[in-house]
Amino acid sequence: MNTALSTAHKEGITRKALAGFRASGFQSRKRYATSINITSSDFSNLENEKWKQNDRLFSAQKWVRIAREVGYEFNARQSWNTAETMTYRAIRRQLEMCAKDGLSAIFCDEAGLGKTHAAREFCTNTPNAFYVNGGSFPRKVAFIRALATAVGINPDKSKVEDVLMDTVMYLKALPHPVIVIDEAGDLHNNTYLLLKRIYNELEFQCGLYMIGARGLKKRIDSAIRNRTNGFEEVYSRFGGRFTTVLPDGAKERKEFLRKEALLVADANGLHDNERINRILSRDFDMRTVRREVLKSRIAA
Repeated sequence: MNTALSTAHKEGITRKALAGFRASGFQSRKRYATSINITSSDFSNLENEKWKQNDRLFSAQKWVRIAREVGYEFNARQSWNTAETMTYRAIRRQLEMCAKDGLSAIFCDEAGLGKTHAAREFCTNTPNAFYVNGGSFPRKVAFIRALATAVGINPDKSKVEDVLMDTVMYLKALPHPVIVIDEAGDLHNNTYLLLKRIYNELEFQCGLYMIGARGLKKRIDSAIRNRTNGFEEVYSRFGGRFTTVLPDGAKERKEFLRKEALLVADANGLHDNERINRILSRDFDMRTVRREVLKSRIAA
């Protein structure tokens, strides 16, 4: 089964995992291994390249799982360079502030602006910045275990309360930690109550940052109007406002997106004016630009 993966791919996955460890700020290899869903023995085998002596140490399935966790691209055409867009800079600036001072905030704007890429990029390259996708883990218990995994805490203890409190205590011990909750509009109501509790436990000791599309604002506003338990408190703890970057006016919106698109295209090698003009002549977002970049690479 391992023959499906070339040695070059395995070496690339190994380099990506080791680079992730160096960038993560984890002092413990065991905690970093937990954060990417492998054992400390697995990480040692990667670090010392023991898999080169014994190909059976890692199944193809495990190689693929590690690749997914560390963000390794099997196809070089899928590689992506980060552009210094307004969206990227706004999210980075807020995350730096949240991490530095233990503050909390909500970034809520249209889909397709590159919010998730900006958040993941920050967490990948910033020590003690932890990313959890609320769309993948909307329920309270699953969210707790996902957060624990992200910070390197064993999520498999029988009592989820112990998992949560171990995670909270570990975060208290770190310098300038920040938790990013992406796709926050998908979270279940009980998970919002959990965020209130986490805030109360970590106030001014750990930054919290929610990200979502326009549905997140609609969800929170509606819950507050209907006096749904906990939502007014969560909104207040997260700054009592929704940060946006996209202008309201149609003309201003189009110009903003045009500038963002040109930055993304340039950073990723798309310089075909005809293709760029086709993008800009219709409704588009950064996902559209990405598709066109990847299509241009295939055509090259």
